[in-house]
Amino acid sequence: MSVVREDLGGGIQRNRNVVSRVVADEAIVVPIRRGAADMDSIYTFNETGTRLWSLIERNRSAADLAAHLQSEYGLSSEDAIADTLKFLAELTEAGLIEKE
Repeated sequence: MSVVREDLGGGIQRNRNVVSRVVADEAIVVPIRRGAADMDSIYTFNETGTRLWSLIERNRSAADLAAHLQSEYGLSSEDAIADTLKFLAELTEAGLIEKE
Protein backbone atom coordinates (compact mmCIF):
# COMPACT_ATOMS: atom_id res chain seq x y z
CA MET A 1 0.00 0.00 0.00
CA SER A 2 1.35 3.37 -0.95
CA VAL A 3 0.89 6.27 1.43
CA VAL A 4 0.27 9.58 -0.27
CA ARG A 5 0.71 13.09 1.04
CA GLU A 6 -3.01 13.78 0.64
CA ASP A 7 -3.54 11.43 3.61
CA LEU A 8 -1.96 14.15 5.75
CA GLY A 9 -4.60 16.73 4.86
CA GLY A 10 -6.93 18.32 7.38
CA GLY A 11 -6.26 19.64 10.82
CA ILE A 12 -6.05 17.71 14.04
CA GLN A 13 -6.64 18.77 17.60
CA ARG A 14 -6.65 17.20 21.02
CA ASN A 15 -10.01 16.10 22.34
CA ARG A 16 -11.24 18.64 24.90
CA ASN A 17 -12.15 15.80 27.25
CA VAL A 18 -8.52 14.74 27.70
CA VAL A 19 -5.98 15.88 30.25
CA SER A 20 -2.26 15.21 30.04
CA ARG A 21 0.99 15.82 31.85
CA VAL A 22 4.59 15.07 30.99
CA VAL A 23 6.47 13.18 33.69
CA ALA A 24 10.04 11.96 33.17
CA ASP A 25 9.85 12.65 29.41
CA GLU A 26 6.67 10.59 28.99
CA ALA A 27 3.20 11.97 28.41
CA ILE A 28 0.46 10.58 30.63
CA VAL A 29 -2.91 11.10 28.97
CA VAL A 30 -6.26 10.53 30.66
CA PRO A 31 -9.65 10.91 28.98
CA ILE A 32 -11.99 12.49 31.53
CA ARG A 33 -15.03 10.81 30.00
CA ARG A 34 -14.30 7.65 32.00
CA GLY A 35 -13.85 7.02 35.70
CA ALA A 36 -10.45 7.98 37.07
CA ALA A 37 -10.07 4.51 38.58
CA ASP A 38 -10.36 2.87 35.15
CA MET A 39 -6.73 2.05 34.33
CA ASP A 40 -7.71 1.21 30.74
CA SER A 41 -8.29 4.91 30.23
CA ILE A 42 -4.73 5.99 31.02
CA TYR A 43 -2.29 6.23 28.12
CA THR A 44 1.45 6.78 28.24
CA PHE A 45 3.63 7.78 25.31
CA ASN A 46 7.33 7.22 24.83
CA GLU A 47 9.61 10.17 24.11
CA THR A 48 8.71 10.27 20.41
CA GLY A 49 4.98 9.99 21.08
CA THR A 50 5.28 12.69 23.72
CA ARG A 51 6.95 15.03 21.25
CA LEU A 52 4.26 14.39 18.64
CA TRP A 53 1.57 14.92 21.31
CA SER A 54 3.10 18.32 22.14
CA LEU A 55 3.14 19.26 18.44
CA ILE A 56 -0.56 18.39 18.22
CA GLU A 57 -1.18 20.72 21.17
CA ARG A 58 0.54 23.49 19.21
CA ASN A 59 -1.93 22.97 16.35
CA ARG A 60 0.61 21.41 14.02
CA SER A 61 -0.68 19.47 11.05
CA ALA A 62 -0.13 15.80 10.33
CA ALA A 63 2.36 16.88 7.66
CA ASP A 64 4.29 18.80 10.34
CA LEU A 65 4.40 15.71 12.53
CA ALA A 66 5.71 13.60 9.66
CA ALA A 67 8.32 16.24 8.82
CA HIS A 68 9.46 16.19 12.47
CA LEU A 69 9.89 12.41 12.38
CA GLN A 70 11.78 12.64 9.12
CA SER A 71 14.20 15.31 10.31
CA GLU A 72 14.61 14.11 13.90
CA TYR A 73 15.06 10.40 13.19
CA GLY A 74 16.29 10.39 9.61
CA LEU A 75 13.28 8.47 8.32
CA SER A 76 12.37 8.41 4.68
CA SER A 77 9.39 10.55 3.74
CA GLU A 78 7.27 7.44 3.17
CA ASP A 79 8.16 5.91 6.56
CA ALA A 80 7.59 9.20 8.38
CA ILE A 81 4.15 9.57 6.78
CA ALA A 82 3.21 5.96 7.50
CA ASP A 83 4.33 6.23 11.14
CA THR A 84 2.48 9.52 11.60
CA LEU A 85 -0.74 8.16 10.11
CA LYS A 86 -0.53 5.05 12.30
CA PHE A 87 0.02 7.15 15.45
CA LEU A 88 -2.86 9.47 14.56
CA ALA A 89 -5.15 6.52 13.79
CA GLU A 90 -4.39 5.05 17.22
CA LEU A 91 -5.06 8.40 18.91
CA THR A 92 -8.32 8.78 16.99
CA GLU A 93 -9.45 5.26 17.87
CA ALA A 94 -8.74 5.96 21.56
CA GLY A 95 -10.72 9.21 21.31
CA LEU A 96 -7.71 11.38 22.20
CA ILE A 97 -7.77 13.56 19.07
CA GLU A 98 -10.34 14.87 16.61
CA LYS A 99 -10.14 15.99 13.01
CA GLU A 100 -10.88 19.67 12.49
